[in-house]
Amino acid sequence: MTYNWGFLGASGIANAMAKDFALAGLSIGAVASRDLARAQTFANKHGIATAYGDYQQLVNDPTIDIIYVSTVNHVHLEHALLAIKAGKHVLVEKPFALSADQANQIRTEAMFHNVMAMEAMWTRFLPSHLELQKVIESKELGEIKLLTASHNQLLTHVERLQDPDLGGGAMLDLGIYPLSFAYRILGSPTAVHANGKLTERGVDEWAAVSLEYASGAGALLTTCMSAAGSTTAEIIGTKARVELDGPFYNNVAWRIIDPDNTVMREYTPEQRGRGMQHQALHFEDCLSKGMTESPILPLGESVEIMKSMDVVQKQIGNV
Repeated sequence: MTYNWGFLGASGIANAMAKDFALAGLSIGAVASRDLARAQTFANKHGIATAYGDYQQLVNDPTIDIIYVSTVNHVHLEHALLAIKAGKHVLVEKPFALSADQANQIRTEAMFHNVMAMEAMWTRFLPSHLELQKVIESKELGEIKLLTASHNQLLTHVERLQDPDLGGGAMLDLGIYPLSFAYRILGSPTAVHANGKLTERGVDEWAAVSLEYASGAGALLTTCMSAAGSTTAEIIGTKARVELDGPFYNNVAWRIIDPDNTVMREYTPEQRGRGMQHQALHFEDCLSKGMTESPILPLGESVEIMKSMDVVQKQIGNV
């Protein structure tokens, strides 16, 4: 079956997504923006047949099966519910919502309306990360003791990240990547500890997060939006470790290294666009099998991730 996507929002990340959709042969039937001219420009650029200047028109379009929400963080809940209540399946950009409560609202409504909803944490669906998961599940690293990941970029010029009313701050936009990565590898933590620094406008400029696990493992995560870093990650086990190139959340190479620092194996993925199409292909595959949740990123896990995010935000004072 061929599914027809509607893009709710003509954002920068939607532009990257549309380029990767073209590579994968995925169908975008319509795009909507509150600025019709912007929607039309986006449609012309990507060969999309229909442009709307109203989000309600998009979700009411009977030719559209799936809505991709890429608007600003603070309206993810509103726009996800708009699509769900119109009977559309929905892929919502990360962060899934601003809080665990909001994330759970999306989950509840999706279940009630029997539609599929998923967070667009595209990293999870990349070939390099799927292959990495096989390594983790095979116990090739032994018992995992420590995971480290950082996402630090110089983004002081991005106004929405500075604005608390728009869901700004480093954690929601950047820190969500290492946090979700830790959940993928180690599961839900038993304790969350965080410190950080707020800007004069009251959003987190940087944060350092440590997670504790029942297994005895730990995770150390950092994020910053006022300075650029290597954005790498490492998974350290008793038999070997994995080092991921930066940015670790992309479709990057990684290598398995033994305790004597000998490279045992290296994985280098084939590059095809940025790689954002893989989450959409997975979404369509789930639908074709009659599923309403992703086994790779189920709704319950997106809610749990936001619970940890809530703890971090409270501990660093960004509430």
